[in-house]
Amino acid sequence: MRAGPKAAVDPSPLPFRPRTTVPSERFEKFCTRFVVTPKGTGARKAMRLRPWQVELVASVFDAQPRPRSAGWMMPRGQGKSTLVAALGLFDLFLGEEGASVVVAATDERQAGIVFKTAARMVELSEDLSSRCQVFKGQLYIPERGATFQALPAEPKRLEGLDPTLAILDEIGVISPDVYEVVALAQGKRETSTLLGIGTPGPDPHTGVLADMRAYAASHPDDASFVWREFSADGFTDHPVECEHCWSLANPALDDFLHRDAMTALLPPKTREATFRRARLCQFVTDTTGGFLPPGVWEGLSTGEPIPDGADVVLALDGSFSDDTTALLLATVGTEPHFDTLQVWAPVDGERVPVAEVEQTIRDACRRWHVVEIIADPFRWTRTLQALEAEGLPIVEFPHSPSRLTAATGDLYSAAVNGRMTHSGEPTLAAHVAAAVVREDARGIRLDKSSRSRIARKIDLAACLVMAHSRATWRATRKSRKKTRSFAA
Repeated sequence: MRAGPKAAVDPSPLPFRPRTTVPSERFEKFCTRFVVTPKGTGARKAMRLRPWQVELVASVFDAQPRPRSAGWMMPRGQGKSTLVAALGLFDLFLGEEGASVVVAATDERQAGIVFKTAARMVELSEDLSSRCQVFKGQLYIPERGATFQALPAEPKRLEGLDPTLAILDEIGVISPDVYEVVALAQGKRETSTLLGIGTPGPDPHTGVLADMRAYAASHPDDASFVWREFSADGFTDHPVECEHCWSLANPALDDFLHRDAMTALLPPKTREATFRRARLCQFVTDTTGGFLPPGVWEGLSTGEPIPDGADVVLALDGSFSDDTTALLLATVGTEPHFDTLQVWAPVDGERVPVAEVEQTIRDACRRWHVVEIIADPFRWTRTLQALEAEGLPIVEFPHSPSRLTAATGDLYSAAVNGRMTHSGEPTLAAHVAAAVVREDARGIRLDKSSRSRIARKIDLAACLVMAHSRATWRATRKSRKKTRSFAA
C-alpha cells in the first residue's frame, strides 16, 4: 500500500463476461482470471480453486434464495483466509451497487489477516489495482461506491453496518454479542449474507460455532441457513495419528497442506486436545486432562537438590487462610532445575503464618544467591514491601491473562522437550499432576480442576510457571543490581 493521496482509478468495469450465470462458477472464473495467490503453495500464480472449495461457495451463493447466514467449519491449514479474501473481492468488484464487505474477528490483528490477503491480491493484479484504491484498513472502488474493510469483533464498533457480505473469522472464539450485532444488521439489502468460518473453540458446549452446528443438525430444512464442515468429530476415540481422520478432516492434505507439517506437530509436541481441535475439528476440551502428558514430569527428575550458594530465583504463591502457600526455588539458566523450599497448608480456618513465610525467605537468601523473589502481589503487598525495604530483590508477577498465557506455554514447551529438570520432591509432583489448563482466545493458562475447597492443590505448579519464566529470562540478562547478602 502506497502512502499519500490515492491516484484516480480506472472507472471502467472489469473486462469479465463469462457465459455462465451460476455464482460459484462465475467466482471460479473470476479467481482464475484476476486473482493471484499471494503466498504459500502456488504463490504468484493464478488462484486455482479446488472442487471442494467450489462446492463450499456453491452451498451459499448458488442457493435460491441466497441464505442470510452460513457456517463453515474446517481445520487450520485449509487456506480459508485466502478463500474468503477472494470471495470478498468477488463481491466488492462484481456484487451489487454499493457493495459492502466487512471482515470481523476476535481482534483487529486477526481481522487484518483476511484484509491484508485481499489487499495483496489487489496489488498483484493490474486489472484489480487499476480500479481500486487501497487504504490501511479499507479497499474502495469509487465508481461503484463499494468497500471492503476489516473491523475488530467489538459490538460497539459493528453497530450501524449494512453489509452485503459479512465474514466472521475464527467464529469458534467470537462472542455471541458480536455475532448478534452483525446478524441483526441484515435486512436492509435484498441479498446479504453473514459467513462464519473457523475451528472449534476450547469449550465444546458453548460458543457461536457450536451453536451454529447444533442448529443445523436440528433444523435441516431451514433455507435461510447453510452449514458445511470438514471434521473427524465422530472419531474422537481414534488416535491422533489416524490417517483416516486426517483425510476426513483436511481436504487440502497432500495438496497445499503438507503431511510432514502435520506429523511434526503431533503430541507431545503439542497438547492432544489442541491438536484434535485445530487439525481434526473435533469438539474436545482440556479441562479434564493434566497439564503435562503422562510420564513427562517423572522423566525430568534427577533426584538432586539445588546446591547451596547457587544462583536461584525464589517464587512465592501465597494465600490468606484455608489454602496452601508455597515457596519454590529454580536455578538461573536456560534449562533450570527446580526444588520445593517449603509448603504451608492451614486447615479449619487457620491463617497462613505470614511471619514464618517471611523468615523462610530470609533464610533462603542466606543459603543461596537469590537474584529474584517473585510473587503475585495480591494479598501479599505488605510482605513484599517489607522484604524489599530490607534490600531483598522483589519482582512482582501479577497474574494477568497475557502474562500467564506466555509463561504457561513456555513452561509446557520446556517440559515436553526436556529443557528443565527437578528434584523429584513428592509435593511438587502432586501439585503439577493436579494442574490442568484452561484455554480461550488468548491461549492456555494453568488452573485448578475445580473451585471446590477440597480440590487438589496446585500452588507449587503456579510457582513453577513464575519461576521458569524469570529463571530463563535471567539467564539471558546480566544483573545490574547486586543482591543483598546475609550472614549465616
